[in-house]
Amino acid sequence: MKQNDYQGIFLSLLFIVLVFFFTRNYYSPFFWMILGLFLLLAFLREENRLFTWVIISFFGGNLIVIYVDKFIEGMIVDPFFRLLMNQILFIIPILSMCYVIKQFNKRISFFFKIPESSSILYIVLLLMFTGFSFLFFIKDGMNVFLSLFTFSLLHAAVQEVIWRGILLTQMIKITSERTAILFASIAFAVNTTIFGFSPAVLLLYLILGLMFAFLTTKLKIILPAIVVHTVVLLFCFLNGWIQLPIL
Repeated sequence: MKQNDYQGIFLSLLFIVLVFFFTRNYYSPFFWMILGLFLLLAFLREENRLFTWVIISFFGGNLIVIYVDKFIEGMIVDPFFRLLMNQILFIIPILSMCYVIKQFNKRISFFFKIPESSSILYIVLLLMFTGFSFLFFIKDGMNVFLSLFTFSLLHAAVQEVIWRGILLTQMIKITSERTAILFASIAFAVNTTIFGFSPAVLLLYLILGLMFAFLTTKLKIILPAIVVHTVVLLFCFLNGWIQLPIL
């Protein structure tokens, strides 16, 4: 294994640890490790140095999201609208990571592509999704469904762009596709512990992360993962497994 591969694996594992410290509010070791990353920059090769800056910009963007969200929380805002605003705020870490990558003149993502119109797969996915939606449009509670659909689509799009679009791409560059799929999925699962640690939920999100990552790398496009992620969230909401503040 090349030195660059060892560095890539080390940085990927370090990212997972940082995600855990950040989501569990262990800020003291988190900031010490971030400081260590700054000191490590001088000893890294270009791709690994880029990934290190991506890590720093990811957490910097998320810190801004947390503080802006707390500001919105203090305002008199409809709870559901606040949830939507929270998801929109994740554009901040997305833009910060994209800015860093562009400063290195590197490709932001392997998977930001427009699907071919002739692809049968996308036609099947579109028909399934349209049919699934139509079942609820013809029933009562359409406004509730539209609210759930809006949140699910927004959340899925933002999360897939961050985890499968940007972070997975950058991990592939410094390790390998299989290693990146595993590490990115573990980090994605650990990130959900911000809502509370549960081994069952952690395992579920790990499986989902692996599925979304495999789907993205196999088809070389992020859109199917966004569609499947949206459908999974809708299914959970409609079965009452996850609750949203919708009247």
